[in-house]
Amino acid sequence: MCGESVRTVAMLNALADAGHHVDLVAPHVHLPSHSYIRVLSGNDDKPCCRATVYRRCLHAVGRGSYDAIHAIDQAVFFATQLSRWKKLPLVYDAAQCFTRKREGGTSKFRTLFSKHYRRIERNALDRASIIFSPCSALTLDLHTMEKEAPVLQLEDVPVQPLYARQDIGKTDLLKSFGKRRDSVVVCCVLPKDTVSFRTLLMAVRKVIDVVPETLFFFKGNRCDPAKKMATNLDIIDQCIFLSDQKPETFLSALNIADAILLLPQGGDHYIHPQVYTLLHAGAPLVTIHNKAYDELLTEKTTVRVLSNSESIAEGLLRVIKEPLFSQAIATEGQQLVAARYTYSSFKHKVRMAYHSLFNPE
Repeated sequence: MCGESVRTVAMLNALADAGHHVDLVAPHVHLPSHSYIRVLSGNDDKPCCRATVYRRCLHAVGRGSYDAIHAIDQAVFFATQLSRWKKLPLVYDAAQCFTRKREGGTSKFRTLFSKHYRRIERNALDRASIIFSPCSALTLDLHTMEKEAPVLQLEDVPVQPLYARQDIGKTDLLKSFGKRRDSVVVCCVLPKDTVSFRTLLMAVRKVIDVVPETLFFFKGNRCDPAKKMATNLDIIDQCIFLSDQKPETFLSALNIADAILLLPQGGDHYIHPQVYTLLHAGAPLVTIHNKAYDELLTEKTTVRVLSNSESIAEGLLRVIKEPLFSQAIATEGQQLVAARYTYSSFKHKVRMAYHSLFNPE
């Protein structure tokens, strides 16, 4: 059972590459095919509703023979019941601590039923044989809730090794969009970012005023209003808004980028998995400072800017106009990923965790 993320694809492939047969139940699926992965629910075209996912999961567990249930994020609440029913080990791949107080506030529903959520989250932590955590902040939160929780910290990895490499040249990719530009900037807008799209597009306008032949790719979930703003600012011809349904195009854009802009999430302190993909891309990374990323995004691996259009534009112009400086930033980011966040290391840790689960000493 899983959701959508780079980590999900990495975990599925790590299990399958280690020889485990995996039946996948999810609301939406977009991942490379693998002979050891069978998709029972979810497709590229139309996401399944939660009720359908639960029904198919019940059907699969009721009729099939499994050695463990692997749940990602909030799927753990349903998976805990299945695990108890079938007396199967539960592996919990955590993405958050549901009852942690958030800077941006907690939903009214969870506030009203906070004791209920705390109880079912603690039950999940008690039931799980292994709990994977992607960052130290979440590890601390989980141990604060349940001191003896069997948490294994397993950081995320870049998405590039998980998909077949597409050697699409700059000219060919831009031609597919009917564009021709000298410089390319990829803008990644994470959910709940602290910068409005208008501020971002005003920064884009400032960059284009200085370097007219610059093309911008945007990846985010607020594209429709952004297109109207780009039209009003007379920059729509130099903006391409990417669909989340085509990760290969996003990776191709990163492959030809001269600069990458990251707008991180505000009001949270967990590292978003997309950061590893951006560091691996080989282009200088410009980002608004967020203390959650201090271990990764230092002054050596990124250019930090403020959350206003002037500062964002200044950072982008610097990396576009100073190639030697940009190369140094990009190289540091790639070396960091190569040293600490490789897919091979991820697979090894997953293999060892499952080996300890099925072969306890």
